[in-house]
Amino acid sequence: MTATNTGLVSKLKDTLDNPRLFNLLQLAVAGRQNITRRLIREGLNLMPGERLLDVCCGTGEFADVALGPYLGIDINEKYVEYARQEYGEGKGHPEREFLAEDITGTGFLTRGLTFPKSMIINSMHHLSDEQNSAVLAAVAQVTTGRFVVVDMDPEPSNPLSKFLVQQDRGEYVRPLKEQIALVEPYFKVENAFTYYARLTGQTIIFCSVKS
Repeated sequence: MTATNTGLVSKLKDTLDNPRLFNLLQLAVAGRQNITRRLIREGLNLMPGERLLDVCCGTGEFADVALGPYLGIDINEKYVEYARQEYGEGKGHPEREFLAEDITGTGFLTRGLTFPKSMIINSMHHLSDEQNSAVLAAVAQVTTGRFVVVDMDPEPSNPLSKFLVQQDRGEYVRPLKEQIALVEPYFKVENAFTYYARLTGQTIIFCSVKS
């Protein structure tokens, strides 16, 4: 890669720190991700009125998956503030709450909150194995029913998708089998596969709590 190209990639990655630009880029490469929303709802078997936990919620773009009260949690305060304005009370959705907090911290876990359904969308590839294990352990403590993971497919067949994988800021893009291996100690994995959301190769893992 030339110095010029390296600079362009660096600038591209820097823009992703801006929530609005991040959402625009996501829209360009993955569309509105209606297929992802449908798969999540089906995998969670979401019912009207059920509480939904969205872990590492980012800009909150998947808050509309919920059919009842929703809690999005993320450590990025800039993204959480954007989520509140664009997908929460700022847009007339008082049933949606967003927390700028670490789910693995004692502050969250000691609140005694539980959720029948939970999800982690496009976040595992930003976390190390150890960080993922800590997050998944925390999610397992507060989830009483079903859990869905969506992440990035590191080996898509589409050449453009391969390029997008290379430009992503995540340092831990894993094959689906490695994603499953991270989840299995904490949840019962029922099904998993890869699919495309427009130009983006995705993985999805459907789980339930262990008895």
